[in-house]
Amino acid sequence: QLWEHGLVSRLLADGSLGGRTTGLLALIETPEAMEAYLLRARGQDDAKRRARRCVEAVQEAVRLAAGRGWID
Repeated sequence: QLWEHGLVSRLLADGSLGGRTTGLLALIETPEAMEAYLLRARGQDDAKRRARRCVEAVQEAVRLAAGRGWID
C-alpha cells in the first residue's frame, strides 16, 4: 500500500517531518530508491544494517500513514 498509493511520497511532501524521519523515509520512497540503497552495501554487515534500516523506515511510514488515517 505504501508504494501503490504513493503514501511515502505524500508523507515526505507533508513537510512536517523531522530531518531524521525525512531521511529515513526517502530510503524507501520508491522500490527503485530502496533497491539502490541496498545495492550500495559494502559487505554483508553493511547489507544487514541497511536492510534493518529499511524495515525501520517501513514501520515508521506505516505508523505515520495510519496516524493520518490513510491506512488501517
